Amino acid sequence: MSSPQLTHETYADFVASNPFAVVHCWAVWNGYDHQMRSALADQMPHFPQIAFAEFDVDPPDHHDICRELNVHGPPFLALYRDGVLVTSRVGLMDRADLRAFLDGLLNPAA
Repeated sequence: MSSPQLTHETYADFVASNPFAVVHCWAVWNGYDHQMRSALADQMPHFPQIAFAEFDVDPPDHHDICRELNVHGPPFLALYRDGVLVTSRVGLMDRADLRAFLDGLLNPAA
């Protein structure tokens, strides 16, 4: 499974048009992004109600979004509910932690 690649033009529309959205912020030079991409692909079938996408942090026209998200380095995940950033996390997660993190988007603590 692959995720669409967002640009600065498509980012806001993607987030706004999906009730649950996860954006993987990545960079070509980061060796951990392949592992994160693989872990996300493994989880996608378990979360059909979540829209997944990727966002390359390196293009200069993407830096404003990175600043808004406070991306200090990839891999970085941004989780959105109804167009609003709910939480984010930097760094590689194992599959169990990733699954719990994604489940938290769908089932927030009361």
